[in-house]
Amino acid sequence: MDEVTIHLEPAVTEEGLEQLRRALAGKEQVRVVVEAADAHQAGRVMEILEAAGFDYQPRGSHDGRSYSVIARRKANGREVRG
Repeated sequence: MDEVTIHLEPAVTEEGLEQLRRALAGKEQVRVVVEAADAHQAGRVMEILEAAGFDYQPRGSHDGRSYSVIARRKANGREVRG
């Protein structure tokens, strides 16, 4: 399975979100990691994932320092450019 991890740390920025958009091309699974303090910005990450045809599951870390979104391309997921 083609998988990539994107770290949007220490802050979620437009540059980081653009990096995520580029990284989704051709990937089947993606893990996006943000600092727990920025978890409120994960909505922007989830919007990008949905538009690219991914299902996702958010998860907090055991130590409370990071927040991850694990995403898999939907079975009939199509890449949507935008």
